[in-house]
Amino acid sequence: MKNVLIVGAGRLGKGFIGETFDNAGWNITFLDKDPKVEEELKKQGCYHVKVHRVDEIQNRVIKNFKAYTCDEEYSVMDDFLEMDVIVFPLYPEDFAEAGKYLSKCLEKFYEIHPDRKLTMISITNKNYLIPEITEDFRKYLSDSAKEWFDSHVVVRDSIIRRSTDAESNTAIDVDTVAVNSLLIQGPVNNDFSDVEWMEVTDKIEMLKDIKVFVVNGPHASLAFLGYYKGLKTIPEAENDSEISEIVGEIVKELTAAIMKEYPITEKELHNLTYFAPAKGILSDSIYRVAYDPIRKLSKGDRLTGSAELCLKHGIKYDAIAKAMAAGFAYSEPKDKNAQKLQQAIKEKGIEVAVPEYTGLETDNPIAVKVIEEYHKLNS
Repeated sequence: MKNVLIVGAGRLGKGFIGETFDNAGWNITFLDKDPKVEEELKKQGCYHVKVHRVDEIQNRVIKNFKAYTCDEEYSVMDDFLEMDVIVFPLYPEDFAEAGKYLSKCLEKFYEIHPDRKLTMISITNKNYLIPEITEDFRKYLSDSAKEWFDSHVVVRDSIIRRSTDAESNTAIDVDTVAVNSLLIQGPVNNDFSDVEWMEVTDKIEMLKDIKVFVVNGPHASLAFLGYYKGLKTIPEAENDSEISEIVGEIVKELTAAIMKEYPITEKELHNLTYFAPAKGILSDSIYRVAYDPIRKLSKGDRLTGSAELCLKHGIKYDAIAKAMAAGFAYSEPKDKNAQKLQQAIKEKGIEVAVPEYTGLETDNPIAVKVIEEYHKLNS
């Protein structure tokens, strides 16, 4: 039987990666830095995933797994040495810590299995991180282990096209929408063709740029605009006529810019970004989708990057600027980066905060427009 290690046993780790590999009959091992995640999984002995497919809703109980915390004793070591695939559903800022911790495991793997190969898959919305992530795993290895790593381990990017939600990272009841595959950068070292929803493809960087702009951009816009109006779920925001009109304009602006920037046909764009309606649609929370506005407003990301593409090609970005302004107004008390952003606005003013967090020059017309829209929201 094949073995997969899932580093990050939160919503996505349990609800998508764990459920999918379990469904294919793989041995699953979870590793998380939060001891509460391991405690909850072991206390219950299982977790539940409601899988919303196009034609049915499946209620799955996942029982056959092991769970570990990133402890000093390296309790995960024996299981790590049997792995074929390692999947990382992590935030970008967590990879350095993961790389440092797992370097000891990789060193041991090289000592015990010098002829075996590994495939590592990064699951994050941010693009162009693979060289940095690869170095996170290499830099603590011995010289001989680095040589082995370079020839026997591949670190691959992926494109997430699946919504997964739960009350918290420790929750054992998870909802997920299963209508699109995870697109994985090839080539890979290990065969996982028996796992549903895992699709190896090429041109991943271009496709990821497009997906982050065209899918995640409007999604984040719904969340920021919905929060501003006091809504709790994405469907509520979609059904709000004013928000729906703004997001519709965002899609038009984005699509026009994408078609000018990338060698992609309208059919290819549709295949990448179309999500078939799922049975008993999952009511995605605004809290989850809006989470970490600092990252989502950063230069090159889903909103600022989209506006920059529009500016480059002479396309208006008025609707995108409205969503960005709502992002700067996002003040969810449970979101530490939302609070950090609000504190910066309070201390420095929006005129300083927008260039600082978008990475745009003060006189950049996008920054000027976002500040203008922010003042309209607060007038």
